[in-house]
Amino acid sequence: MPIRVTAVMKTDPGRVRERNEDSAYILVPPAPHDDTALLVVADGMGGYRAGDEASRIAVETIAAEMEPLFASTTEQPTKRLSVEPEDDRDTVVLPETEASHYYGGFITRAVHRANDHILAYGQEHREARGLGSTVTMVVVAGNRAYFANVGDSRTCLYRAGHLRAITRDHSLVAKLVEAGQIEPDDVYDHPKRNLIYRSLGTDHDDVEVDLFEEELYPGDILLLCSDGLWEKVRAPLIEGVLAAEDDLDVAASRLIQMANDAGGEDNITVILARCFGSRDDDISQADTGESATVQSQ
Repeated sequence: MPIRVTAVMKTDPGRVRERNEDSAYILVPPAPHDDTALLVVADGMGGYRAGDEASRIAVETIAAEMEPLFASTTEQPTKRLSVEPEDDRDTVVLPETEASHYYGGFITRAVHRANDHILAYGQEHREARGLGSTVTMVVVAGNRAYFANVGDSRTCLYRAGHLRAITRDHSLVAKLVEAGQIEPDDVYDHPKRNLIYRSLGTDHDDVEVDLFEEELYPGDILLLCSDGLWEKVRAPLIEGVLAAEDDLDVAASRLIQMANDAGGEDNITVILARCFGSRDDDISQADTGESATVQSQ
């Protein structure tokens, strides 16, 4: 039986910023099609109100570009993984490798189109030149999730009490950690922690998209967030909230409050998505190692 998904999103300007430059989007079709989902978080940057526009454009463009994956057959045929026999849409069961290329290609094209639209906005609005945005996103299809990110907004997987990062930050401090020049805990208060080397827009005609995939199990929770959360609320505290709160809406609100209590210097956005449904696979046998990287076509 495919994984089913329920999701919530919360966003808050924080305690310092005058406006919220984050944007978020969730799409979980109604049952019996809730074995698919689209989750997106974007964190904008730029000049006067440009960050607002960059993140909005990123989310809206990605949502529009990904819509064919979720359309019914009365609107547009769609390929999907391992659907139930009673599903009323045209389906093609894809081998795992082909599915990786299919969804990876779809995601990459959507992110590239978002980059194009942000650049076009900057060209049309001189005061917004150089605007940009991070993005992290997940597509759930059947029993697998396909992830993408550009920048330092993150997607993590909570499984069996442990929170594990799926995406990798495109930031200077992440590079310093990889090079062994600083410790992982140093990223939270490093003076250059906000410098990122990859984003949508920012006058770059092309952008490299990192792709990953992961098998999902009942009980898994996906966490997507902007840096306003993860810089202020460390993994053990997030694990504690997710372990204690069955209500995702309450859990998301608690995480935002914790980020604000820790200073709230940045906008804070959280998406939480829980996986449920019966599976033949026992969660105790689930692989909790690093996720695989997807190579798109």
